Amino acid sequence: MVFVGGTAPTSEIYRSAIDDLKAPICVVAADSGADHARKLGLRVDLAVGDFDSASEATQSWLHRTGAEIHPHPPHKDQSDLELAMEASLEKGPAAMYVLGLGGGRPDHALLNLMVLCDERWQAAPVFGEADGCWITVVRGERGLEGELGSVVSLLAVGGPATVSTDGLLFGLEGEELSPTSARGLSNVITRSPASIDVTSGVVLTLQPGMGRLSSV
Repeated sequence: MVFVGGTAPTSEIYRSAIDDLKAPICVVAADSGADHARKLGLRVDLAVGDFDSASEATQSWLHRTGAEIHPHPPHKDQSDLELAMEASLEKGPAAMYVLGLGGGRPDHALLNLMVLCDERWQAAPVFGEADGCWITVVRGERGLEGELGSVVSLLAVGGPATVSTDGLLFGLEGEELSPTSARGLSNVITRSPASIDVTSGVVLTLQPGMGRLSSV
């Protein structure tokens, strides 16, 4: 599980995420994501970044609690999130959950969502959370849980994606979603779990509100 320095996830969001995890949790913090983990009472296994935004109290706490720390210079070509996900991948995760993606500068927020879709971590399912919006990176077929009537948006990333769905109000049958079109915006779950089959490309699903993150 990766904590980043956006809007702090609540304890409810954290519990919703860990409900899906069957294996032991490795907590990785990207810079001030360590502040969020500390406030939730979690022990950080690995902290990564330039540490220009993590509080001094949290940095001292990381050292006291024996966290593995990978410092990086402020001037670098990768974001703290990328570095944290690379470090997470080295642990051989069954899945990666990224919490605290919301808030802050719009360029950071947008690029963080794009980073989730990078091919480097395609072997491990990737899920995220931003301001209570659950995010799932979909390659191939995946189930998607949610309350009946709740909103889910489908966003093609990096190029067009060919998508079929079942259990959504506005069904898609082998249709092409463009990353520059609003075609996938504000669909509605009519059966849970719904299913999404991406036969080419990559799709982000976004479920606003305090929905439940699921790795179905």
